[in-house]
Amino acid sequence: MTWVLALCAVTLGAALQRVTGLGFTLVSGPLLVLVLNPFDGIVLANILSFLIAAIVLIPTFRHAQWKTAAKLSIGIVVSVPLGALIVYALDADMLLILVGALTTIAVVLALTRRPMPVFRGTGGAIFAGSLSGFSNVTAGVGGPALAMFGAATRMPMSAFVPTVQVVALLTNALSIAAKPNMSLPLPLVIAAVCCVLLGLVVGSSLQRVIAPSRAQTLALALALLGSLAATARGVFALVV
Repeated sequence: MTWVLALCAVTLGAALQRVTGLGFTLVSGPLLVLVLNPFDGIVLANILSFLIAAIVLIPTFRHAQWKTAAKLSIGIVVSVPLGALIVYALDADMLLILVGALTTIAVVLALTRRPMPVFRGTGGAIFAGSLSGFSNVTAGVGGPALAMFGAATRMPMSAFVPTVQVVALLTNALSIAAKPNMSLPLPLVIAAVCCVLLGLVVGSSLQRVIAPSRAQTLALALALLGSLAATARGVFALVV
């Protein structure tokens, strides 16, 4: 039953990412963590995120802002190794709490949808990349920092979607490389990849009938429920 719930979240997350450019790991990450464990769950989320970013980028890469992606990538390269050190330093229960807490904070910040001046300019891009890289390798939720950067710079959605896919490719590749000790059940990986492909097809259809803002709201609501559940499980395991 938990596998079914996780795979449904993977499908929905992939569909939402196809519509909005973000949302996959916010929706699927907390449930993958609950099904597996904080380490392997985030690794699987990173692998699937890399796959989604590559597929979404193929038809949209001509609209990517490559200079912006390069600035964001500076922060990512610096912060991913730091986040990986923290992942290996924490035990499973503390890592679960960290995953849930970071996701909750990211969702709450993203729900505000208020442009923040700190994310503007070259320094703002590097800062956003740093937050995204750190939260991606530790909790699989690098999207909200990029969303806040997009809001602050008023980047059009047509450019935002491919630009963040470029960044996601680098972030997830580094995050996966930083965790060589993964142990993933092959049937779940295969099923998750199939659900990603299904979700992307569904997302392509949803683009015609649902506004990106509504899709983002749905993704954030589901992400908040999942992150609170992950945090509660970690606290309970730690106390008991």
